[in-house]
Amino acid sequence: MITNLPEGLRESGAIEVRERLGTISGGEILDVGTQDGEFIGTLIKTLKEYTSFVGIDISPDDLKKAREKFKDSPVDFVEMNAERMSFPDNHFDTVCISYSIHHLENIDTVLAEMYRVLKPGGNFIIQELYSDGKQTEAQQLSKEIHNLNVKIDTVLGIPHFEALTRQELRNEVNKVGLSIVEIYETSRGVKCLFCEDAPDCEDPLRNENVDSVIKEIDDDLARIIHHPSYNELKKEGEVIKERVKVTGSSEASVMYVIGRK
Repeated sequence: MITNLPEGLRESGAIEVRERLGTISGGEILDVGTQDGEFIGTLIKTLKEYTSFVGIDISPDDLKKAREKFKDSPVDFVEMNAERMSFPDNHFDTVCISYSIHHLENIDTVLAEMYRVLKPGGNFIIQELYSDGKQTEAQQLSKEIHNLNVKIDTVLGIPHFEALTRQELRNEVNKVGLSIVEIYETSRGVKCLFCEDAPDCEDPLRNENVDSVIKEIDDDLARIIHHPSYNELKKEGEVIKERVKVTGSSEASVMYVIGRK
Protein backbone atom coordinates (compact mmCIF):
# COMPACT_ATOMS: atom_id res chain seq x y z
CA MET A 1 0.00 0.00 0.00
CA ILE A 2 1.35 3.43 -0.88
CA THR A 3 2.38 5.74 1.94
CA ASN A 4 0.96 9.20 2.60
CA LEU A 5 -2.50 8.42 1.27
CA PRO A 6 -4.45 11.55 0.26
CA GLU A 7 -7.34 12.49 2.55
CA GLY A 8 -10.09 11.58 0.09
CA LEU A 9 -8.70 8.08 -0.37
CA ARG A 10 -8.14 7.62 3.37
CA GLU A 11 -11.78 8.47 4.05
CA SER A 12 -13.24 6.60 1.06
CA GLY A 13 -13.83 3.30 2.87
CA ALA A 14 -11.27 1.46 0.76
CA ILE A 15 -8.95 0.87 3.73
CA GLU A 16 -11.73 -0.89 5.66
CA VAL A 17 -12.35 -3.25 2.73
CA ARG A 18 -8.64 -3.89 2.33
CA GLU A 19 -8.37 -4.81 6.00
CA ARG A 20 -11.35 -7.18 5.68
CA LEU A 21 -9.83 -8.88 2.64
CA GLY A 22 -6.65 -9.25 4.67
CA THR A 23 -8.45 -11.66 7.02
CA ILE A 24 -9.42 -14.07 4.22
CA SER A 25 -7.49 -17.23 3.38
CA GLY A 26 -8.47 -17.57 -0.26
CA GLY A 27 -7.24 -21.08 -1.10
CA GLU A 28 -8.01 -21.95 -4.72
CA ILE A 29 -9.71 -18.90 -6.23
CA LEU A 30 -11.89 -18.44 -9.32
CA ASP A 31 -12.16 -14.93 -10.83
CA VAL A 32 -15.14 -14.66 -13.20
CA GLY A 33 -15.06 -12.15 -16.07
CA THR A 34 -11.41 -11.60 -15.25
CA GLN A 35 -10.62 -9.35 -18.26
CA ASP A 36 -6.89 -8.60 -17.86
CA GLY A 37 -6.80 -9.98 -14.32
CA GLU A 38 -6.82 -6.64 -12.52
CA PHE A 39 -8.84 -7.90 -9.53
CA ILE A 40 -6.57 -10.92 -9.21
CA GLY A 41 -3.70 -8.48 -8.83
CA THR A 42 -5.59 -6.66 -6.08
CA LEU A 43 -6.37 -9.88 -4.23
CA ILE A 44 -2.75 -11.03 -4.43
CA LYS A 45 -1.82 -7.83 -2.58
CA THR A 46 -4.64 -7.94 -0.03
CA LEU A 47 -5.64 -11.49 0.93
CA LYS A 48 -4.17 -13.08 4.06
CA GLU A 49 -3.05 -16.01 1.92
CA TYR A 50 -4.00 -17.94 -1.22
CA THR A 51 -2.99 -21.06 -3.11
CA SER A 52 -3.78 -20.33 -6.76
CA PHE A 53 -6.06 -18.43 -9.12
CA VAL A 54 -8.09 -19.33 -12.19
CA GLY A 55 -9.41 -16.44 -14.25
CA ILE A 56 -12.12 -17.03 -16.86
CA ASP A 57 -13.35 -14.74 -19.60
CA ILE A 58 -14.91 -15.04 -23.06
CA SER A 59 -12.51 -12.53 -24.65
CA PRO A 60 -9.34 -14.08 -26.14
CA ASP A 61 -7.76 -10.62 -26.42
CA ASP A 62 -8.24 -9.86 -22.72
CA LEU A 63 -6.92 -13.29 -21.76
CA LYS A 64 -3.81 -12.78 -23.87
CA LYS A 65 -3.07 -9.58 -21.93
CA ALA A 66 -3.77 -11.33 -18.63
CA ARG A 67 -1.41 -14.24 -19.38
CA GLU A 68 1.41 -11.87 -20.20
CA LYS A 69 0.73 -9.82 -17.06
CA PHE A 70 0.78 -12.86 -14.73
CA LYS A 71 3.27 -15.10 -16.52
CA ASP A 72 5.35 -15.49 -13.34
CA SER A 73 2.42 -15.98 -10.91
CA PRO A 74 0.31 -19.02 -9.89
CA VAL A 75 -2.54 -17.92 -12.14
CA ASP A 76 -4.23 -19.87 -14.95
CA PHE A 77 -6.46 -18.16 -17.50
CA VAL A 78 -9.17 -20.04 -19.39
CA GLU A 79 -11.55 -18.95 -22.13
CA MET A 80 -14.98 -19.92 -20.81
CA ASN A 81 -18.62 -18.80 -20.75
CA ALA A 82 -19.50 -17.99 -17.14
CA GLU A 83 -23.09 -19.12 -17.69
CA ARG A 84 -21.92 -22.68 -18.37
CA MET A 85 -18.76 -23.36 -16.41
CA SER A 86 -17.05 -26.69 -16.92
CA PHE A 87 -15.85 -26.92 -13.30
CA PRO A 88 -17.41 -29.53 -10.99
CA ASP A 89 -19.63 -28.65 -8.03
CA ASN A 90 -17.96 -27.48 -4.80
CA HIS A 91 -14.57 -27.01 -6.49
CA PHE A 92 -13.18 -23.62 -5.39
CA ASP A 93 -12.46 -22.17 -1.94
CA THR A 94 -13.22 -18.64 -3.16
CA VAL A 95 -15.12 -17.22 -6.14
CA CYS A 96 -15.14 -13.57 -7.15
CA ILE A 97 -16.36 -11.21 -9.84
CA SER A 98 -15.19 -7.63 -10.34
CA TYR A 99 -16.68 -4.86 -12.48
CA SER A 100 -18.33 -7.47 -14.71
CA ILE A 101 -21.93 -7.68 -13.48
CA HIS A 102 -22.94 -4.79 -15.74
CA HIS A 103 -21.64 -6.82 -18.70
CA LEU A 104 -23.83 -9.85 -17.98
CA GLU A 105 -26.97 -10.64 -19.96
CA ASN A 106 -28.07 -13.15 -17.31
CA ILE A 107 -26.79 -12.08 -13.90
CA ASP A 108 -28.81 -14.72 -12.02
CA THR A 109 -27.34 -17.53 -14.10
CA VAL A 110 -23.72 -16.44 -13.62
CA LEU A 111 -24.04 -15.87 -9.87
CA ALA A 112 -25.78 -19.26 -9.52
CA GLU A 113 -22.91 -20.92 -11.40
CA MET A 114 -20.40 -19.22 -9.11
CA TYR A 115 -22.35 -20.54 -6.11
CA ARG A 116 -22.43 -24.04 -7.62
CA VAL A 117 -18.66 -24.31 -8.04
CA LEU A 118 -17.95 -22.84 -4.58
CA LYS A 119 -17.22 -25.20 -1.70
CA PRO A 120 -19.54 -25.09 1.34
CA GLY A 121 -18.15 -22.44 3.68
CA GLY A 122 -16.25 -20.83 0.82
CA ASN A 123 -15.85 -17.10 0.16
CA PHE A 124 -18.03 -15.26 -2.37
CA ILE A 125 -16.64 -11.82 -3.28
CA ILE A 126 -18.15 -9.12 -5.52
CA GLN A 127 -16.64 -5.77 -6.50
CA GLU A 128 -19.04 -3.71 -8.63
CA LEU A 129 -19.72 -0.06 -9.42
CA TYR A 130 -23.17 1.34 -8.73
CA SER A 131 -25.17 4.18 -10.25
CA ASP A 132 -26.95 5.92 -7.38
CA GLY A 133 -26.15 7.26 -3.93
CA LYS A 134 -24.23 10.38 -3.02
CA GLN A 135 -21.66 10.83 -5.76
CA THR A 136 -19.74 13.91 -6.88
CA GLU A 137 -20.39 15.72 -10.16
CA ALA A 138 -17.20 14.17 -11.50
CA GLN A 139 -18.46 10.70 -10.58
CA GLN A 140 -21.85 11.41 -12.14
CA LEU A 141 -20.13 12.45 -15.36
CA SER A 142 -18.19 9.19 -15.25
CA LYS A 143 -21.57 7.42 -15.23
CA GLU A 144 -22.58 9.32 -18.38
CA ILE A 145 -19.30 8.33 -20.06
CA HIS A 146 -20.00 4.73 -19.13
CA ASN A 147 -23.54 4.93 -20.50
CA LEU A 148 -22.23 6.30 -23.80
CA ASN A 149 -19.89 3.33 -23.98
CA VAL A 150 -22.88 1.07 -23.26
CA LYS A 151 -24.73 2.54 -26.24
CA ILE A 152 -21.72 2.08 -28.52
CA ASP A 153 -21.18 -1.52 -27.43
CA THR A 154 -24.90 -2.22 -27.90
CA VAL A 155 -24.72 -0.91 -31.47
CA LEU A 156 -21.87 -3.36 -32.05
CA GLY A 157 -23.77 -6.26 -30.47
CA ILE A 158 -21.53 -6.44 -27.39
CA PRO A 159 -23.32 -7.17 -24.07
CA HIS A 160 -22.97 -4.08 -21.90
CA PHE A 161 -25.53 -2.46 -19.61
CA GLU A 162 -25.96 0.54 -17.35
CA ALA A 163 -24.69 0.07 -13.81
CA LEU A 164 -27.20 -1.21 -11.27
CA THR A 165 -28.33 0.77 -8.25
CA ARG A 166 -27.22 -0.28 -4.77
CA GLN A 167 -30.61 -1.87 -4.08
CA GLU A 168 -30.58 -3.73 -7.40
CA LEU A 169 -27.16 -5.13 -6.54
CA ARG A 170 -28.39 -6.18 -3.09
CA ASN A 171 -31.40 -7.85 -4.71
CA GLU A 172 -29.13 -9.88 -6.99
CA VAL A 173 -26.98 -10.93 -4.04
CA ASN A 174 -30.04 -11.95 -2.02
CA LYS A 175 -31.01 -14.44 -4.75
CA VAL A 176 -27.72 -16.33 -4.44
CA GLY A 177 -28.50 -17.94 -1.07
CA LEU A 178 -25.34 -17.04 0.83
CA SER A 179 -25.38 -17.81 4.55
CA ILE A 180 -23.42 -14.72 5.62
CA VAL A 181 -23.24 -11.43 3.71
CA GLU A 182 -21.24 -8.29 4.49
CA ILE A 183 -21.70 -5.22 2.28
CA TYR A 184 -19.35 -2.25 2.04
CA GLU A 185 -19.80 0.92 -0.03
CA THR A 186 -16.74 2.96 -0.92
CA SER A 187 -16.10 6.07 -3.00
CA ARG A 188 -12.77 4.65 -4.22
CA GLY A 189 -11.71 1.14 -5.13
CA VAL A 190 -9.24 -0.93 -3.11
CA LYS A 191 -6.88 -0.94 -6.11
CA CYS A 192 -6.37 2.81 -5.57
CA LEU A 193 -4.54 2.08 -2.31
CA PHE A 194 -1.69 0.59 -4.35
CA CYS A 195 -1.64 3.08 -7.23
CA GLU A 196 1.19 5.61 -7.33
CA ASP A 197 -1.10 7.98 -9.25
CA ALA A 198 -3.68 7.99 -6.42
CA PRO A 199 -2.67 11.44 -5.07
CA ASP A 200 -3.15 12.95 -8.53
CA CYS A 201 -6.60 11.36 -8.84
CA GLU A 202 -7.80 13.53 -5.96
CA ASP A 203 -8.16 16.27 -8.58
CA PRO A 204 -10.72 15.16 -11.20
CA LEU A 205 -9.73 18.16 -13.32
CA ARG A 206 -6.05 17.33 -13.68
CA ASN A 207 -4.98 17.64 -17.31
CA GLU A 208 -4.01 13.98 -17.70
CA ASN A 209 -7.43 12.87 -16.47
CA VAL A 210 -9.40 15.23 -18.73
CA ASP A 211 -7.25 14.37 -21.75
CA SER A 212 -7.65 10.65 -21.06
CA VAL A 213 -11.45 10.92 -20.92
CA ILE A 214 -11.61 12.88 -24.17
CA LYS A 215 -9.38 10.32 -25.88
CA GLU A 216 -11.51 7.47 -24.49
CA ILE A 217 -14.67 9.01 -25.95
CA ASP A 218 -13.01 9.64 -29.33
CA ASP A 219 -11.66 6.08 -29.45
CA ASP A 220 -15.08 4.65 -28.59
CA LEU A 221 -16.82 6.72 -31.26
CA ALA A 222 -14.25 5.65 -33.85
CA ARG A 223 -15.48 2.09 -33.43
CA ILE A 224 -18.85 3.01 -34.99
CA ILE A 225 -17.78 5.72 -37.43
CA HIS A 226 -19.55 3.98 -40.32
CA HIS A 227 -22.68 3.06 -38.37
CA PRO A 228 -25.97 5.00 -38.85
CA SER A 229 -25.96 5.86 -35.13
CA TYR A 230 -22.58 7.58 -35.32
CA ASN A 231 -23.72 11.20 -35.75
CA GLU A 232 -26.25 11.00 -32.92
CA LEU A 233 -23.82 9.42 -30.49
CA LYS A 234 -21.05 11.78 -31.60
CA LYS A 235 -23.22 14.74 -30.54
CA GLU A 236 -23.73 13.10 -27.13
CA GLY A 237 -20.00 12.51 -26.86
CA GLU A 238 -19.16 16.13 -27.71
CA VAL A 239 -21.46 17.37 -24.95
CA ILE A 240 -19.73 15.09 -22.43
CA LYS A 241 -16.29 16.21 -23.63
CA GLU A 242 -17.18 19.84 -22.97
CA ARG A 243 -18.58 19.02 -19.53
CA VAL A 244 -15.52 17.06 -18.47
CA LYS A 245 -13.47 20.22 -18.98
CA VAL A 246 -15.65 21.88 -16.33
CA THR A 247 -16.32 19.12 -13.76
CA GLY A 248 -13.60 16.58 -14.45
CA SER A 249 -14.23 12.87 -14.11
CA SER A 250 -13.79 10.36 -11.27
CA GLU A 251 -14.58 6.66 -11.09
CA ALA A 252 -18.00 5.75 -9.72
CA SER A 253 -18.43 4.50 -6.15
CA VAL A 254 -18.04 0.79 -5.51
CA MET A 255 -19.99 -1.88 -3.63
CA TYR A 256 -18.10 -4.81 -2.11
CA VAL A 257 -19.96 -7.96 -1.12
CA ILE A 258 -18.18 -10.57 0.99
CA GLY A 259 -20.29 -13.65 1.64
CA ARG A 260 -20.04 -17.32 2.57
CA LYS A 261 -21.72 -20.38 1.10
